[in-house]
Amino acid sequence: MGYTEKVAVVGAGISGLACAYRLRQLGIHCVVLEAKERAGGLIATIRRNGFLFEIGPQCPRFADSVWRLVRELNLEGEFVAGDAKAKRYILRHGRLHRAPFSPGGLIATRLVGFTSKFRILTEVFGSSQPPSYEESLADFVQRKFGGEILDNLVDPIISTVFFGDAYKMGMESAFPALVKWERNHGSLVRGAIRERQSKRKPMMPDDSSIYPRPAAIRNSFRVTDSLPSLGSFRSGMGALPEKLAEELREEIRYKATIASIAPFQGEKGASDTGWQIALASGEKIVTENLVLAVPGYVGAELLANSLPQLASHLKAIEYAPMCAVSAAYERGQVAHTLDGFGFMVPRREGLQTICTFWNSSLFPLRAPEGKVLTTSFARMGTSEEECARAVEAENAKTLGITGEPVDRVVWKDPRALPQYNVGHAQRIAEIHGILRTIPNLRLAGNFLTGRSLSDCVETGFRVAQDVHSHLQSKNI
Repeated sequence: MGYTEKVAVVGAGISGLACAYRLRQLGIHCVVLEAKERAGGLIATIRRNGFLFEIGPQCPRFADSVWRLVRELNLEGEFVAGDAKAKRYILRHGRLHRAPFSPGGLIATRLVGFTSKFRILTEVFGSSQPPSYEESLADFVQRKFGGEILDNLVDPIISTVFFGDAYKMGMESAFPALVKWERNHGSLVRGAIRERQSKRKPMMPDDSSIYPRPAAIRNSFRVTDSLPSLGSFRSGMGALPEKLAEELREEIRYKATIASIAPFQGEKGASDTGWQIALASGEKIVTENLVLAVPGYVGAELLANSLPQLASHLKAIEYAPMCAVSAAYERGQVAHTLDGFGFMVPRREGLQTICTFWNSSLFPLRAPEGKVLTTSFARMGTSEEECARAVEAENAKTLGITGEPVDRVVWKDPRALPQYNVGHAQRIAEIHGILRTIPNLRLAGNFLTGRSLSDCVETGFRVAQDVHSHLQSKNI
């Protein structure tokens, strides 16, 4: 019995789709096995009654790798830019305050006092060094700027972006650049300036058309303006995985639940070792190369018998639960203007809501005329209904909402997003060390090097290139 596939990719989330798409561009056929009925993983758009309900990313940043993919898929005409300067709010004592993302905003904010502001604004003139061990984010912020900054600024932002706990999140694991800047330059600001100067290069004549960027990036003191462009698609973020799945329709097999994965000894002896995938249906697929583009805990289950040490590392990766509540209202039901991005909630407020996005303010066509749409992410309750009721009650108090929503979508996952907690970087290094001894097995996913859309796409591309290089080396 020989190989039935050159490459098998398990998982059709954005990492797996990007990997399979790049493999095809490199001339390598693969089969993509997806347990669910659709592709996209955490990225999905539900289109109903004139509303676009986003399950996953609401307004991600489009770095260069994603822009290249968007252009190759002919989706650039569908792209809609988000406003990098849209107002973001932080809830404190029941009131919404503008989140300070510029020196002027920091000076004006009432979220923190004078001493905290002074420590941030004068950081560039001081000098400090990180400890020899990995700090938690909370320890780092308290050491550099104090507890008030941690509680009122850092915590709500970290909860919104990472769904993480600042007291668990590791600096080397989640923010290695900040550690490097402090270690090499004694200051975060000086380190950031040196980093930016070292990467500055002349823009190619057609760069702006290929990778649209806000003009403010060239001369700005706003934190948000120095990052890749925000955006989405007219038909929702689901357009990206849907288009990739359409391109890969002959390669993807849905409802392909895997029962087991085991090494397979080919006909040529030890040099021809591959992988045998047993599906729940009883079918067996033998592949020369295997890419697991699944969450860490799923990979751990699949590799538990064949690679117990690797499985143990994957199983140890912690995942945070998530509940998403998208609620639609008549415009007259909401007293707040909803002018901006949305708001974030510090843990000290004691609410279940982590953050709320104002979708119909961010992008056009998210809600019919005369209606508004919001999406909240929350600390998961015991049921979807319980989570929805809690979030809607909290939003009603904050935004002045009366009555029940006219439409609603609720989604929850007890293990939604990987956490880059203290020790995560070391664990990933050990995982890569094991993988180097198994040249025909690769991992792709948001638990490795980053959880952003661009990180996932780049990981998928990189794995595809690694597979291509491995196959070329065998043919030499």
